[in-house]
Amino acid sequence: MGYRIHTGLDFQRQERREFMLQQRPARFMKRCMLTLFLLLCLGALLLRPRAWWYDQLSVLGAVLLLGLSIFALRPLAAFLSGMERWTLWALLSGICLLVKSCWVFLVRVPLAGDYSVFWGYATQMEQWGLVYGGRYMALFPHLYGYASFLAGCLRVLGTGELTAQWVNVLLTICSGSFLFFLYRRDLRRAAAVYLLWIVCPSQSLYNTLVLSEPLYTTLLLGFLLLVSLLEEKGEQTERPVRLGLLTGITAGVLLRWCNMIRPIAPILIIALLLWRLLLTVKERKNRRLWKIFLVTVLVVYAVSGPVADRQVSAMAGEPPASVPGYSVLVGLNQSAGGSWNQEDGEALALADSRPGATAQTVQEEMWELAKNRACLGEMDHLALLTEKGKTFLGRDDACVLYCEEGLSHHIRYQILCNGFWCFTILLAAVGGALLWRREERSWLLLAPLYVLGLTLAQMLVEVAGRYHYSLLPMLLLMGVWGLFEIKRDKKERI
Repeated sequence: MGYRIHTGLDFQRQERREFMLQQRPARFMKRCMLTLFLLLCLGALLLRPRAWWYDQLSVLGAVLLLGLSIFALRPLAAFLSGMERWTLWALLSGICLLVKSCWVFLVRVPLAGDYSVFWGYATQMEQWGLVYGGRYMALFPHLYGYASFLAGCLRVLGTGELTAQWVNVLLTICSGSFLFFLYRRDLRRAAAVYLLWIVCPSQSLYNTLVLSEPLYTTLLLGFLLLVSLLEEKGEQTERPVRLGLLTGITAGVLLRWCNMIRPIAPILIIALLLWRLLLTVKERKNRRLWKIFLVTVLVVYAVSGPVADRQVSAMAGEPPASVPGYSVLVGLNQSAGGSWNQEDGEALALADSRPGATAQTVQEEMWELAKNRACLGEMDHLALLTEKGKTFLGRDDACVLYCEEGLSHHIRYQILCNGFWCFTILLAAVGGALLWRREERSWLLLAPLYVLGLTLAQMLVEVAGRYHYSLLPMLLLMGVWGLFEIKRDKKERI
């Protein structure tokens, strides 16, 4: 009997030793990734605007918000967590509807630029089932994704003055709900992240525009929620093949739909693969489930690509371009800081006016111009990346510029938006630092991976302030996780 007990203990020690050995590479990779994330947060804070007196007020506001989140938001979230889950979700969703509706009623912005293009395509699809001037859609196929979705909403809700804005409000409630249920096991965090999403000023301003950011961000959060559910249910399932296939098909469709609206799905796929293959300890129990899930996601995403292209072709009247030449060309324009500019717009128009030009040949010509610009040797790459970093991460007041005709106090809104943005980055940095110390390896690691991936991608192509919209919920997820780890960290040190 004693011999058996001794043998069993030896076996347990050996298993523990093997587990620890497996854990070391994953821990190292995770800490490397989070170190990069923390450096990115530091860079974003250093790149913030400093030219005007109100830029300093934004920093002061961020520090004040950080204090309020610790001494007011945490107690409030703890109080709300005493409610039943679905009651709390309904209450927060009602508050979200009320707050976002007020912004839509109070801020009216005339259609212009890309927003009028989205609206024009959507109304044409709703009325006639086709679009006039499909070349522009073929050049930039992601226009089809949001325009077709909005056209479907117009058929159901009607072509009212604020239909698109009300759709944005509904999408905001959906994305807030996804944030809430991502933290379904901890109602304090669930309440806190939903409340921060509700009070985010730039998000409220973007709701007053006709744009795709609310839609693809909702799909992105839906994908995260699906992965978190798979991680939770995978520990209990007795049918890993069925669960892996069903969730894989759903995730693949979500990613393809997201990519039709904004080409960010490859970032999510790379983040998912890095998380499962490098940042988590391989558990024998769930290995089969995750293999099936990952393979299914990749197959569904790949197979659905030609289907999506055929839909765009049928609507635009020609095959969509497969090369992002124009976006790369604009991203390499140092004089414009990698943002939209008249010079590259005229180059696009010239290429499009050539006899026999197609969307593909136009984008290929833009690609050649981009390669020539990159190889000339006259570009200061560090200066260009710095300017693009300032536009993408340094501030969050681009929405004020987009909505300036509907706002009366621009500086006030700039302070609000930039202050909340700085606060979000500070809170996310706290979460990243605490996550660096913890053994947490859940779906939460996908948030910093996505932030790093999207930032890297934007440094290669055209950049604009609104393109970091989808980073906001990721930073909030990181920040709220850290907000409720601070107290635990203090207790452990005592």
